[in-house]
Amino acid sequence: MCDETFYRLTELDRTTWPEFRERVLDFSPDQATGEPRSYPGSPRWPLVRCRPRAWPALETTLWRRRSATALSTESPSRGQLSRLLQFSHGVSAAGGRGPVPSAGGLQALELYCVNFTEGWLPAGLYHFDRAGHALTQLTAGADRDSWIKKIPSLHTVAGGSVLWIIVGDGVRVSAKYGSRGQRFLLLEAGHLMQNLCLMSQRLGWTTLPLGGFFENDIARAFTLPIDDVVLYAGVCGKPVS
Repeated sequence: MCDETFYRLTELDRTTWPEFRERVLDFSPDQATGEPRSYPGSPRWPLVRCRPRAWPALETTLWRRRSATALSTESPSRGQLSRLLQFSHGVSAAGGRGPVPSAGGLQALELYCVNFTEGWLPAGLYHFDRAGHALTQLTAGADRDSWIKKIPSLHTVAGGSVLWIIVGDGVRVSAKYGSRGQRFLLLEAGHLMQNLCLMSQRLGWTTLPLGGFFENDIARAFTLPIDDVVLYAGVCGKPVS
């Protein structure tokens, strides 16, 4: 879909507002499914449940956040990755609610990742099971060179141990908002990536958002449902001075 078509089909004005409003009002809560996605039967690596920390202050984390382009290939520890994922996109209330604002409470974002470094977590492709607070392995092994072909903007970054892939559930959000839901997915992806950036900074790591990636290649690698939308990518690692 070209930019002009996307904006024409998803924009609101005084003529399209009544139909959009009626669609939202007619949407039944029974149609909502805020329950996070899971992959039963696949290998799982449980994560640690973490308590919130008071320090460092949010203001300090915000002020110090930078986009480093030289990263180590050191893998985050189980505790570090557990904390990063829990406070970026974990479940903290009923209905799958968590730190990311969600249009209509639909919780339509799914977080996937590629782990390049062998360690406590084997190299491979994973889905973050928000409800179970675990990483589910979808594919064993991950070749950095093949992922550079899928995400050309990785050429600008030296190193990095984890790739974040933010995916939107198109079926879930369009059920309530129609084509306008695609805009909401983009907004929510920005919220989640900011959480990943700030939590990485707080833990002494860096998440660098990436905009140059081939959506269809990534979707095929993760065998995503046809209506899923690959929205955002980022690379995470410890900054190299």
